[in-house]
Amino acid sequence: METAYFNGKLLPKDEIKLSPDDRGFLFADGIYEVVRWYEGFFYDMSSHVTRLKRSLRELRINWSEADSFAAFAGNLIKMNNLENQPAMVYLQVTRGAARRSHSFPSPEVPPTVYAYAWGFMPDRNSMETGIKVMLKEDIRWSRCDIKSVALLPNTLSFQEACENGLKECIFIRNGLITEGSHSNIFFVIDNTLFTHPESNHILSGITRKNILRIAQESGIKIREEALQENRIRLIQEAFITNTSAELTPVTELGGNTIGEGVPGPVTKSIRTKFDNEIKALKG
Repeated sequence: METAYFNGKLLPKDEIKLSPDDRGFLFADGIYEVVRWYEGFFYDMSSHVTRLKRSLRELRINWSEADSFAAFAGNLIKMNNLENQPAMVYLQVTRGAARRSHSFPSPEVPPTVYAYAWGFMPDRNSMETGIKVMLKEDIRWSRCDIKSVALLPNTLSFQEACENGLKECIFIRNGLITEGSHSNIFFVIDNTLFTHPESNHILSGITRKNILRIAQESGIKIREEALQENRIRLIQEAFITNTSAELTPVTELGGNTIGEGVPGPVTKSIRTKFDNEIKALKG
């Protein structure tokens, strides 16, 4: 039986009951976090907790137990017998259950906290050969920096990509390439690594942060600068990053072949260094 975490307790998942008055259900009034388990450890859990706390602050949700995430995430891995395989832990915190009103509950109510773990098989083929992605005007709100559960524009856009046989939807805002529906994106032009700077228009990905660190340690020139859509023809390499896909090359962007249509040398070099870091952490 699958075990999940709910409001401070580890319970059989099918016994968990959510109030129909929960503001996450009624308003998407909540935040989430996802962390990767690497058969022995969570990758950069401290950064995930830091981002979790920031999202809570931005939505003004008071949950004092954010620092307990690492502990109960580990318990979820153990209780679901996932120690020896790749796995993910999902955490969601909403403002809690209260009679429906656009204003915050007064007095304040306890937040609703839910987490669960699952095993998965990484898409190694895509990581090795690359993926094709679509381009679309960014239809999301202007606070993409908050890891909010309000993901309808993301899911609609990703579904459109799936229905067209593509692996991701990359957004364009005011002529600038921002990020994907559930990933950050990087480009290589003349051996320089480009990615959109941190702002309210992108989520500050944990994998993004670590890839930038690895690139810097490798001596690769980095420019955190938004790339204009009309410069796509200059792109020699591209890749996306996120918790599950890690670093996955992009070989076609909006119908445009990137470079030779295969993962390029800078991408492969960073990927190798990321893999080596994971192996070293596993011991």
